[in-house]
Amino acid sequence: MSKKKVSTFFNNLLRKKSISEDMQRQDLLRCFGLVDLTFLAISGMIGSGLYVLAGTVARNITGPSIVISYLLAAVAAVLSAICYAEFAARIPVAGSAYQFTYLSVGEFWAFLIGWNVALEHTIYVAAIAKTCSGYLDGLAGDAISNYMNQTLHMDGKFVANYPDFLAAGFILFFAFILVLGVKLSSKVNIVIATINVVIIIFIIATGIYLAKWDANWIDVKGGFFPHGWSGTISGATILVYSYVGYEVVASATEEAINAGRDIPLALLIAITVVVISFVGASGALTLIVPWYEISPTTPYPSAYEARGWIWAKYVVSIGAMAAMVTCLLSIMFVIPRYLLAMARDGLLWNFFTIIHSKTQVPYVSTIIVALVSSLMAVIFSLTTLVEFIAVGQLLACTFVAACVIKLRYAPNKISSYHRSDNCVMEDSEEMEVTELKDIKCHTPKMEVTELKDIVKQSAEKKREGAQNEETLLRTTELDSREDGELKYRSYDTMGCNDAAENRALLPSEYGTIKKSILYSRLGFLVQWTAASKPGDLPFYSLMVAVSCSTSATIMLLFGIAHVSEWWFITIFVILVVTCLLCLGFISLFIQDDSIKTYQVPLVPFLPFISIVINIALMLKLRALTWIRLGIWIAVGLVIYFSYGYSHSKAGKKSKEENEEK
Repeated sequence: MSKKKVSTFFNNLLRKKSISEDMQRQDLLRCFGLVDLTFLAISGMIGSGLYVLAGTVARNITGPSIVISYLLAAVAAVLSAICYAEFAARIPVAGSAYQFTYLSVGEFWAFLIGWNVALEHTIYVAAIAKTCSGYLDGLAGDAISNYMNQTLHMDGKFVANYPDFLAAGFILFFAFILVLGVKLSSKVNIVIATINVVIIIFIIATGIYLAKWDANWIDVKGGFFPHGWSGTISGATILVYSYVGYEVVASATEEAINAGRDIPLALLIAITVVVISFVGASGALTLIVPWYEISPTTPYPSAYEARGWIWAKYVVSIGAMAAMVTCLLSIMFVIPRYLLAMARDGLLWNFFTIIHSKTQVPYVSTIIVALVSSLMAVIFSLTTLVEFIAVGQLLACTFVAACVIKLRYAPNKISSYHRSDNCVMEDSEEMEVTELKDIKCHTPKMEVTELKDIVKQSAEKKREGAQNEETLLRTTELDSREDGELKYRSYDTMGCNDAAENRALLPSEYGTIKKSILYSRLGFLVQWTAASKPGDLPFYSLMVAVSCSTSATIMLLFGIAHVSEWWFITIFVILVVTCLLCLGFISLFIQDDSIKTYQVPLVPFLPFISIVINIALMLKLRALTWIRLGIWIAVGLVIYFSYGYSHSKAGKKSKEENEEK
C-alpha cells in the first residue's frame, strides 16, 4: 500500500460531517416543550440510582456520609451536563454525543462513541427491567422467583438463576408505548414521574419524622464516616452514574420545539430537583435505620418495615416501581435516536432510519432495541449486566467536554446553520433567522419562491459585509522576516486599527492568538503561532494537558504508597504545572463568539475539570469491564470497516468534491 493511500485512509477516519442536512430534517415530530424535557430528564436520573444503589452504597461503602457522596457526584454530573447543554442547544439534531464528536473530532471516534453508548443503554434497559421485576417479586413475597427457580432453573457464571420473562415483558410493553408516539409516551412519563416525585417527598417528610439523629448519624457504629473519606469518595464514583439522565434530554433535541432555550433550562431544573431528591431521600434512609441494617436490594421498603410502618413499605414500593418504569421509558427513548443518527450518516444499515409516517417515531430501531434488551434480561443476571454499565457513558462525557474546548477554539460555521421547521432555507445562504423577523415559518407553500428571494438578498448583503471585513483584516499584514522575527506593519488609513478592535470576528480567526496579546509589548513571544493553522495549537495543547492530567491521576490512584518520595513529588508537580501552562496557553486564543445559545462558562477550565473527573472514574472501573468493552469495540470495528467506512455519506461527499476538482 502506497504512502498516499495510507495517508488517505487515516484522513478518512478523521473526516468530519456537515450538519446542514440534519438541521433541515423534519421527519421526527417536534412536540417536546419545557415540561416534557424536564420530566424526561428527571425520569432518566431518578430510578435504580436511588432505589437500588442507595442501599448498596450506604451499607457497604459510605454509611451515613452517602449524602455527601451524592453531592460530590452531582458536581461531576453538572460539569458534564453543561457541556451537553451547549451542544444540544447549538446543534439540535438526534444523536447527542455521537453528533458532537463527529462534528469536532471525526468519524472514527464518533462511531466508537455512538456504538458504545448504544450498547450501554441497551444493557441499562435490561438491568432496570430486571430491577422492576425484582421489586414486583418482593411485593408478591418472592412467589415468582420461587416458582421459576423450581421449574426453569438455569446454572452458569454469568446467566440468571431463571429466565426473567417478567422483565422482558416490561421492556416490550414500554417499547409499544414509545412506538405509539413520543407525545403519548411523554404524557405517560409525566404522570408516572409526578407520582415518583410525590413519593420522594413522602420519604423525606417521614424520614424527618422517624429520624434518630444522634443514634443513626453521630453515635452510630463508625460514626458519620464509618469507612472514612475514602469510602465517601468511592461512593461518589458509583453514584455519579445516577445522574446520567442529561443524555436523554440531549438525545431529544431534534424533537424539541425550542431546543436553544428549553434544553439548558430543563437540565438546570431537573438536576436541581434530582440532587434535592437524592440527598433528602438517602439522608432519610440513614436516619430511619442504622447504616449497617440497610437492605442492599430493597432499602426503603425494608427500612419502613423495620420501624413497623408496614403500610409505608407498599407506598414506597410503588414509588420505586414508578421511578424505574419512567427511567426505563426514558433510556429506551435514547437508543433508537443514536442508531437513527448513525444510520443517517451511512455508518449503520439503512433500516435503522425507517420512521413511521403517522407517529414520526423510528419504530424499527425501537423494536430491535426492545428485542435485544429483552433477550439480555431473560438470559443474564443483574450483576453481570450492571458490571458493564458506565464505561461507555464516561467515554462519551469525556469526548463531549473535549469537543466543547476544541470547537470553541477552532474555525467553524455551526452557528450559521439554523433548524428549519416549516420554511425552506438553503445551506449556502447562512442567514440569521433574526435578520428576517417579518418572515414567519408558517409561510404558505405558494410564497416559498418569494421567501427564497428575500433570503438570497439577505445572504448577498451578508457576503458583501464579510468581504469588506476581509479587506480590513488584510490591511494589517506580514511585512518581512528578519533574523527569525516577524515584523508587522500597521496601516492607519481609514482608521483600520480602531476598526480591527471593534469589528465582528471572522470564523477564520477562531483559534488564533488574541490581537491584543499579539500586538502588545510581549507579542514577540507568541508571534511564532502565526505559522500554524487556526485551531491546531489549542487542540494540541489540550491533548498535552489531558495526557499530563491522566498521568498525574494514575499516580494518585495507583501510586499513593510513594506519595512522600521525592521522585513522586517531582514528577507529579511537573505534570500538574505542564497541564496548567497548557490551559493558560489555550486561553490566549480567540474563542468562537458566534454562539447565540447557551454557552459553557469558564472555557477551557470547566470542561477540562469534567475531563479529568471522567477519566479518574474510568480508571476506577474493574479490569473485567474494560475487557468486555474491548470485545464490544472489536465487534463494532468489524461493522465499521466492513460497512460504515465505505457507506459513509461524509466519505461519499468528500469523494464527489475531489472528483469535481
